[in-house]
Amino acid sequence: MVRVIEEASIHVQAFDAVLNGVDLPMGLRVERLSIKAANVQIVPEPLKIRPEHPGLLEVFVSETDLADFLNRSAPAGMKQVSVVAQDGTLHIRATKNVVIDVRIYVVCALRIVERSQVYIDLESADLMGVGTKQLMQSQIDKINPVINCLDFPVPCELETVEVIPGGILLKGHVSPPESYR
Repeated sequence: MVRVIEEASIHVQAFDAVLNGVDLPMGLRVERLSIKAANVQIVPEPLKIRPEHPGLLEVFVSETDLADFLNRSAPAGMKQVSVVAQDGTLHIRATKNVVIDVRIYVVCALRIVERSQVYIDLESADLMGVGTKQLMQSQIDKINPVINCLDFPVPCELETVEVIPGGILLKGHVSPPESYR
């Protein structure tokens, strides 16, 4: 005998949630993830949030959390990564071991790819006073994308990425499930 259990759900007219300290599967910690939507169906177990229409998404990643992620995922020989969000760009300093430890300083911009990923783009690089843009770009390519929406706890699409004092601010929308489209 097959027993069919109907999925219990709750309907919410206005949904506003802030998730703090979200550890994404790829290792990046998101300081704050905010979701706002209307006419949402919530299935308690396993938890599913199903907006009837696209809702708003806002994600903030701090300089510290980005530096911690880069320290863990940096290519071999790269260490002591620090990040400062300044003037709309990321200023990254690190130590790279190439026979001896040398300090690296790069300035990077961010871009959204296919409305779901954030890539780091190298604007300038300095290795002991020498421009080494090609060498550093190959290192950055190994960690791109730095953010992927598939790792977020809700289906979403990105519209903007902005480097602001203290970190990165992403804005976009959460998507309704296919059954609503």
